[in-house]
Amino acid sequence: MTEAIWQFFLDISNSWHLVFLGLISFIENIFPPFPGDVLYIALSGLGSSRNIPTFILWLPGVVGSIVSTFILYSMGRSSELERLETLVIRSSGKNGVKKAKELLEKHGPWILVFSRFIPGIRSLLVIAASSTGMKKSSVIFYTSVSIVFWYALLVFAGTILGAELSKATDFMSELTVILIIAILAAILVGIFVLFFRMRRSKK
Repeated sequence: MTEAIWQFFLDISNSWHLVFLGLISFIENIFPPFPGDVLYIALSGLGSSRNIPTFILWLPGVVGSIVSTFILYSMGRSSELERLETLVIRSSGKNGVKKAKELLEKHGPWILVFSRFIPGIRSLLVIAASSTGMKKSSVIFYTSVSIVFWYALLVFAGTILGAELSKATDFMSELTVILIIAILAAILVGIFVLFFRMRRSKK
């Protein structure tokens, strides 16, 4: 599917380039299995080769992602949340929302600030934050901070790697592994700190 979509994008003109960048970021947030990050990197590389300024390549991703965040927030507030969740989180498993809610109850703002960098459940985190009663302004603000840095990273990668789908795919695979390792390391550090504090409190 990714190859077919990429071939279509190779033929688009500069005037449509930015529109599709925005659509890619929007769709990827609403439907996480869509390979939006890979396509965004490769399209950024293509845009760079067409002399489209870096800021202009970055902006559609930020706008599309923030717009989709409003929709995800509304989904979390919906009375039909259970049905709507299945459209977004099939790939995350049955316990995806439960895990996201548990994370947000403990570390809400910080989790949302890093939400774009958490593979697999980043869209879920917005829905979960909404369903737990977190204010819309807070959810949008903290998520937007994450979005700004995430798309800056994708555009930077695109300008370095160029309009190469295979390179973008390899980059995202390696980045995902690094992020997972970093998350696991942070969890282990957190457990160690908690254990150390508990030991000190008993003395």
